[in-house]
Amino acid sequence: MKSRDKNKIRFTVGFTPDQASKLDELNRTRSRKGDTTNRAALVREAVGFYLQHQPDLVGSRKAIAKDLEGKIDALDAKIEDLRAQFAAFVESVTRRRTGG
Repeated sequence: MKSRDKNKIRFTVGFTPDQASKLDELNRTRSRKGDTTNRAALVREAVGFYLQHQPDLVGSRKAIAKDLEGKIDALDAKIEDLRAQFAAFVESVTRRRTGG
């Protein structure tokens, strides 16, 4: 076993003839563009892409985006609350100065 293969886990995956044909076509298209690849690399890329876009998988882009969106919403609410408090404070100071 080569040293670079020690960190890889091997899987055997069955494809329908149509899936294999599409995979081969994608491989040919990329090869024409000068991007040398093979079926295994394409499948790894597809699985990686799929996993990164799963909202319930910790560390995926969707999970990170969802978490970040929640944090931004919370910050927006805090900013709005502080803005309202500041406006009330300014109004209070203005009333005191004008004697109203």
